[in-house]
Amino acid sequence: MPTHDARPSNPPSGRIHDKVAVVTGAASGMGRATAERFAIEGARLVLADLDREKLEAVVKDIQAVGAEVVGVPGDVSSEADVRFLMGEAVRHFGGIDILIANAGVIPEADLASATVDLWDHTMAVDGRGMFLSCKYAAAEMVKTGKGAIVCLSSISAFAGQKGQAVYGPAKFVASGLTKHLAIDLADKGVRVNAVAPGTIDTPAVAKLGKEGIEKVISMHPLGRMGKPEEVASAILFLASDEASFITGAVLPVDGGYLAQ
Repeated sequence: MPTHDARPSNPPSGRIHDKVAVVTGAASGMGRATAERFAIEGARLVLADLDREKLEAVVKDIQAVGAEVVGVPGDVSSEADVRFLMGEAVRHFGGIDILIANAGVIPEADLASATVDLWDHTMAVDGRGMFLSCKYAAAEMVKTGKGAIVCLSSISAFAGQKGQAVYGPAKFVASGLTKHLAIDLADKGVRVNAVAPGTIDTPAVAKLGKEGIEKVISMHPLGRMGKPEEVASAILFLASDEASFITGAVLPVDGGYLAQ
């Protein structure tokens, strides 16, 4: 099973110190790792997840290291929930500097086994949820003329894969939304980028079992799965001012998968 170690490989840089960051899907996996890394870097955090119990546990862990953090349970596919989430960020911290649009589901289904309900649910969370998160966070960023959005895409948005007839197309939405919003928001001072992780050691991937995990590891030239903290480091870079001249980029964090 995956383990979380919030300690970065390099010491805190302060790149996002005092920035207000909203992270969706923050209760586990890459969302949790990003929240922990951002806390170390001095961000003020608003964390969202559908799983209230796990979210509360993450909030407590981050509060224990002295970071300012608020947890807001909710469903990113619900417009009312997303509007409330962004409103809570403004109410608690006065605005939004960074959005990490991470919340999503990862169904395994080929075309024959995929149902319309599975398609609709996946697109509602991974597609509409990302759209709504970007829409309402960007509305606050535009008020100050600055902000950074990082969306979670996937290698599945670039390479055809068996058993990804639903999830893969949903991640095409993530990459496409990133590029189009980057152009739409560029003159408003808001940057929009994405990361495209390969197979990362998360609870969702653990469900594949030993045989499934060994198979996906063999597809990555570096010969292993990535760690959530490694994705968090890439997200941190794109969210920080060090990436101030980068927008519309989709950065692979994939152990060489897409280089083949």
